[in-house]
Amino acid sequence: MDKETILKTEEFQQDEYEAQPRRLEPRINLSIGIIAVTLSLFQLYTSWRGSFDVFIQRPLHIAFVFTILFAIYPPRKKSGRKNKILLIDWILIASTLICTIWVMINADQFMEGISDSTLTDLVLGAIIVLLVLEGSRRVLGPVLPVIACLAIFYAIFGSYVPGIWAHRGFSIKAIIEQLYMSNIGIWGFITGISATIIPGFLIFGTLLQKTGGGETFVDLAKRIAGRSHGGPAKVSIFSSALFGTISGSAVANVVVDGIFNIPLMKSLGYKHEFAGGVEASTSTGGQLVPPIMGAGAFIMAELLGIPYSRVAIGAIIPAVLYYLCCYAGIHFEAQRLHLKPIPSDMIPSFWKEILPKSPSFILPVSILVYLLGVGYSPSLSILYSIMVSIGWNLLSSRKKETLKVHSKQIIAALEAGGKAIVMVAALCACAQIVVAMFSMTGIGVKFSEMIIAFGHGSNIWTLFFGMMICLVLGMGVPSTAAYVLAGSVVGPALISLEADPLVTHMFIFYFAILSAITPPVCTAVYVASAIAQSNWWKTGWVAVRLGIAGFIIPYMFFYAPTLLLFGEPLHIIVNSITAAAGVISVSAAVMGFFLKPISWIERLMLLLGGFMFIDPKLVTDAIGFLIIGVVYINQKCDLLAFLRRSEGKSP
Repeated sequence: MDKETILKTEEFQQDEYEAQPRRLEPRINLSIGIIAVTLSLFQLYTSWRGSFDVFIQRPLHIAFVFTILFAIYPPRKKSGRKNKILLIDWILIASTLICTIWVMINADQFMEGISDSTLTDLVLGAIIVLLVLEGSRRVLGPVLPVIACLAIFYAIFGSYVPGIWAHRGFSIKAIIEQLYMSNIGIWGFITGISATIIPGFLIFGTLLQKTGGGETFVDLAKRIAGRSHGGPAKVSIFSSALFGTISGSAVANVVVDGIFNIPLMKSLGYKHEFAGGVEASTSTGGQLVPPIMGAGAFIMAELLGIPYSRVAIGAIIPAVLYYLCCYAGIHFEAQRLHLKPIPSDMIPSFWKEILPKSPSFILPVSILVYLLGVGYSPSLSILYSIMVSIGWNLLSSRKKETLKVHSKQIIAALEAGGKAIVMVAALCACAQIVVAMFSMTGIGVKFSEMIIAFGHGSNIWTLFFGMMICLVLGMGVPSTAAYVLAGSVVGPALISLEADPLVTHMFIFYFAILSAITPPVCTAVYVASAIAQSNWWKTGWVAVRLGIAGFIIPYMFFYAPTLLLFGEPLHIIVNSITAAAGVISVSAAVMGFFLKPISWIERLMLLLGGFMFIDPKLVTDAIGFLIIGVVYINQKCDLLAFLRRSEGKSP
């Protein structure tokens, strides 16, 4: 990709879908960088020492975050004077510090519970709510803040709403007390996760990127999949899975991987829409890949009161199935269109290029996986992994110049990590407002009752309506916020189906993430189509086709919890095999190719065969394999007959 295209892509991506930071003057930029590094060091220190009390740790975290936020993100995306912090921004920074310091000063009083609030409490409480809304608007866009505003208005005026949606109504005073002076408002558990667990993983991700981990991802992916049919597209699968597990953002994954993978696919004859759709679908799945699955997975563990390692372990088979779905779709399309592999001169040597750079990536990631597996807390696991990464990069510096370069990379990673915390923290604080209002008004229970009523006692229909609400709530909202919102609304209804809570929340988590590729509002697709210079609508449907089996995987593990590693090993293996067969069958049907192009009858048969594996029983599994076997034998016979005719015509 030429420089002009990259610049246009970055501008499009930032202006339309993510906030565009200011280009500050060098001295101001240095000061903000120091604050960001300090934030990273503070988060690492509390990972080692242990968190402070709720009304100390979380307000201090928000004070750091919103100081950086209002300094580097302008009020408008196309605001002039982007290199200067405006007067309004200084006022907002000062207001943030006053509001958070006041909480820390009165921490003991607030910890005892809401008592008689003073005028100062109420004024500062109202200000901090507005600050959170404005901050999240700057970095996330208007959708989530608007939802938060609607939730607050509903809490105030709910008594005027007709029908079952009415409630007794709450005073502005009661709402501010709930949001500012209690530990279930802005300082609630979602903000708590942002203030304790998530920062370490963000710092770890930026550290891997700055020290060459991102380059290692791509090189390793080329080595694994580059020589097969549709090689560049399959490279996107592996690189997106590897990078996505540390980025936690579909959009970030598309940008980092897409500027390399999409031009490579296009240069080898892939259609623009197909190249963009491949990148969007594979990048979205990165948040499903253990050991680091984005902020939503940490929130899930906190909500369920289970170790994060259990969430990560449970996600292994569904993540494999999702990428098997993408791989199968790409393979069938590559066979149908005779797409080329990557030229051999573009595939890096494992021994000469990949292996020498791999320890800086493999060593800390291996340590992280091991520590999570043996039961260490996420905070300590990521802290030790960061220490190993820093130690390796410093100790492997044999020359003074190399040591200097690695030291700068580590400092840059701490700065980038501190700034990366800003977006997640703003998201969590704003989502916490929504959750607090949902809890206060009971609207989540009413939505759940509606879903159960529509389901008419049928599991499959209740799941279907729950899925649709998850996809709608995820429109234009980051996946973490989508999961939090959907969990509040859909969670109680699905739990009523008496499934394990992890199964229920993983179901919601999957569809919250898949909303990023589901038209009409699909942010990952928008960014991928901008890089590919393609029609976003067509690109979106390519992404859905490639990831279509991903939409049935949650149903599979709902009916077969063994896919989340519950139960006997033999059952886990058998159900994993049948689920894989279903995923491949559905992918073939949607892509229109199996051993050769398929007819509409064969397409319908493969769809039916794939759906047979959703609820694993001996009869349904047997029918599924029988249907797929009939299509396979029929196509195999057609191919053999074609070969015999070809041989007969040859001289």
